[in-house]
Amino acid sequence: MKMTETAIRRGVTFFMIYFIAVGFGLFSLARLNIDLYPKLEFPMIALISQYTGVGPFDMETVVTRPVEEVVAAVENIEKITSTSAQGLSLVLLEFDWGTDMNQAEIDVRNSLEFIQDVLPQEVDGPLVFAFDPSQQPIFYLALSSEMHGMAELRRIAERDLEPRLERIPGVASAFTMGGMRREIKVLVDPARLRAHNIPIEQVSAALQMGNLQLPAGKIENAMQEFTVQTAGEYSNIEQIENTSVAAMNGAVIRIKDVAAVVDGFVEQQQKVWNNGKPAVMVVIQKQSDANTVQVCEEVRNRFAKIEAELPKGVRLETVIDFSEFITRSMANLGNTAIQAIGLTLLVLLFFLRNLRSSLIVAVSIPVSMIVTFAVMDQAGLTLNVISMAGLALAVGMLVDNSIVVLENIFRHRELGEDLREASHNGATEVSMAITASTLTTLAVFVPVLFVPGLAGELFNDMVVTICFSLTVSLLVALTLIPLLASRLLHLREKLHRFGWLAKTSDTIGYWLTGLHKIYAAGLKWALQHRKTVVFSAVGLFVLSIIILASLGGEFLPQSDSGFVAIAVDRAPGTSLEAMEASMAEIDAIIRANVPEAKNTYINFGQGEGIMAFFSTRTSSEGDVTLGLTNLTQRRRSQFDIQDDLRERLNSIPGVEASFTDRGQEAMFGGSDIMVEIFGHDLSRAEALANAVVEKVKGIKGVVDVETSLRESAPELRVNFDRQRLADLGLSTAQLSRLVSTSVLGSVVTRYREAGDEYDVRVQLVKNTRKSKEDIENILIVTPAGKPIPLRAVAEVEYSQAPIEITREGQERMVSVNIDISGRDLRSVTQDVQAALRQVSVPNDFRIEIGGIAEEQQESFMYLGLAMLAALLLVYMVMASQFESLLDPFIIIFTIPLSSIGVALALLLTGINLNVMALIGIIMLVGIVVNNGIVLVDFINQLR
Repeated sequence: MKMTETAIRRGVTFFMIYFIAVGFGLFSLARLNIDLYPKLEFPMIALISQYTGVGPFDMETVVTRPVEEVVAAVENIEKITSTSAQGLSLVLLEFDWGTDMNQAEIDVRNSLEFIQDVLPQEVDGPLVFAFDPSQQPIFYLALSSEMHGMAELRRIAERDLEPRLERIPGVASAFTMGGMRREIKVLVDPARLRAHNIPIEQVSAALQMGNLQLPAGKIENAMQEFTVQTAGEYSNIEQIENTSVAAMNGAVIRIKDVAAVVDGFVEQQQKVWNNGKPAVMVVIQKQSDANTVQVCEEVRNRFAKIEAELPKGVRLETVIDFSEFITRSMANLGNTAIQAIGLTLLVLLFFLRNLRSSLIVAVSIPVSMIVTFAVMDQAGLTLNVISMAGLALAVGMLVDNSIVVLENIFRHRELGEDLREASHNGATEVSMAITASTLTTLAVFVPVLFVPGLAGELFNDMVVTICFSLTVSLLVALTLIPLLASRLLHLREKLHRFGWLAKTSDTIGYWLTGLHKIYAAGLKWALQHRKTVVFSAVGLFVLSIIILASLGGEFLPQSDSGFVAIAVDRAPGTSLEAMEASMAEIDAIIRANVPEAKNTYINFGQGEGIMAFFSTRTSSEGDVTLGLTNLTQRRRSQFDIQDDLRERLNSIPGVEASFTDRGQEAMFGGSDIMVEIFGHDLSRAEALANAVVEKVKGIKGVVDVETSLRESAPELRVNFDRQRLADLGLSTAQLSRLVSTSVLGSVVTRYREAGDEYDVRVQLVKNTRKSKEDIENILIVTPAGKPIPLRAVAEVEYSQAPIEITREGQERMVSVNIDISGRDLRSVTQDVQAALRQVSVPNDFRIEIGGIAEEQQESFMYLGLAMLAALLLVYMVMASQFESLLDPFIIIFTIPLSSIGVALALLLTGINLNVMALIGIIMLVGIVVNNGIVLVDFINQLR
């Protein structure tokens, strides 16, 4: 072969080429980003609209449905799901994988222009943004101090800490949770308003007009020019109190005459605890292309410097560091790869019985892997558990070609050829065979690259790394191995005998000779008893298929992340104070029963800002995250701890605790199994969902069952009399704002002090906005100046409203979310499907299975098709090599027999059938034919 001949003849040149390639590989390794999973561009776009004070039903009708209808015409949309909640509409668009998301986002924005005139003017949005799992927080840190209170800590976090953290390379944003925020409250007394005949809007307007600083132009004389600025902003609380609201009978009515001005704090909607104590927490998000491990490490490294720059007495503490799991996972895979390399060296040494020849062959492993790092860098891949798993799996295959080449070089040396001639002829003779065997291995991965959906995207990195490394190993076998053999390997030096090594070598040689005799005798017997061998092989194959069919199935194997995440729910409408009591009980149970927890982070209530998408959304929801000690330092796994806590926490009256996997939830859609019930009538859908819950909750392995249509929340509904409003010259928008200001409060202006700004909120005194009667008595002043109560133009009634309304495919949908423990996903899904067949479904309703179970079924189907395509490609490669249609058939019949080993290995190790196992089986399609190719190639040469 010309390439082999050139490598042997121009040895120094090829040594330099490999040195350069390895150097580039090492340089690229330092540049590669490290993350848990491959960088996936999820084809999802979220549309968020806000309409303050509007309930879920009205949000669905007025906002969600129009948005769904207009974006449905955008190309490549696979699924539309939406959630309509109090004042919020979230529409999620899922596109086909491979869609140009930049163009998709443009198309979505263009389509939304058609409904801008249709949506009410008060609607804020729709805000369009691409969904990215990397937006999830990667680092939580807590501030503590014995010198500063919670309000001051919050101010320090927002003013001093957030900017410093956001300057760290790779940090996208830092967001503060917990603590207390200063706010100037203007607490209006409705009785005083009625006494002076002043509506609350007039108080708001007075404060806005009394806190203005405007440029007033400039003046100039012969010598100078001056700008004129009106200094009309409040400089102290007294000025707010003395602001004029109205003048009546020659007397000035001031703010302090109708309200109390309180320098206080924002009413807490959310509380955050760290290890049982109230905390101020700063949450860090990384940039989408940043290295998670490096960003977290850089944050930790800057702790001391940042602490020194903060006010005296403030300490920083790491609460959650999600890079720890990534680091552990990568370290485990790195150790696995090192162990694989070590075992490969021992096997080589055992069979070759020559340290020098073993090292010559072994050099193909690091060279192939390091050069692959350079290709990965140029291809934009990252070091993650999938790509590292590909490299670890490839270790054994990287030496296959080199072993065949080196052994054939030995054979030619024993025939009397000199070193260079034997190196050239030995490599050239098997070049076509090892090229074909490598191509068959590569061919099996080609169909995986075309697998649609999440599985195809997820395992793209593994396929690419294996293909790159095998291609490099083929080049190494055809150039570097014969080059090294021609310089370093001598026939008489095959055994470096001294001391115990000589005895060990002789013993191994004796064993190998015995093994050869056993193989020869076995081969002779097999040829004499062909029917027995064939029928035995067929019987074992059938048995293996039965075993594989009986194995459990799951999407991905479970892994101990070192975190326990718990979602806590109470009845809708539960107050923050009642939720706090429940969370305190949960915290006490955790402290008493989970000694493995090194940190306990708790938050409950309505999440703030962007964190509302990654944590709780109402006062009746809470999140608990436990950071566990290292797996080597504890006896129980994450899943053992979850099973122990599940029963303890759900025994708390009124509390529903379910366990989640944050990485899985972001990547794969939440619950293990989702029973999706489609139908318009929510009351009938709820009854159907409850029937499903009753059927599935007794299934073995089902641990957490809940419906998306949770218990309705109590509400007071204000229904306006539109005719009465028209007669009085009032509007629904005007009165809606009035009610909102009275109850929720309105931020009407900002108060500046010492360089900081604080909201000034106008609101009724708390004890005057607690009952239905309080709402009915809210003062309205008509355009004619007549004071009337709200009940004169509206009916206030008690009602029940769903927390949220979910839609999928522009239909209402109620889901039953099922999580499992102690059983595999496939068998539980089969039991759930059997249970659903016992549920009576009305004609205008239908039930489908979703969640991770749906993703698993789809991935298994596509990977099965990929396996069939791989078989066809392998046959085509072998037919091209042998120029025969019959010889490949002889080899390809060895593939089904590999299922015997697969079934036995999975059965003995207790591993369920998952997409990782299926990828391994697809790999086997290309691997098991390699020996057959070399064997048939030699038989053809010897004929």
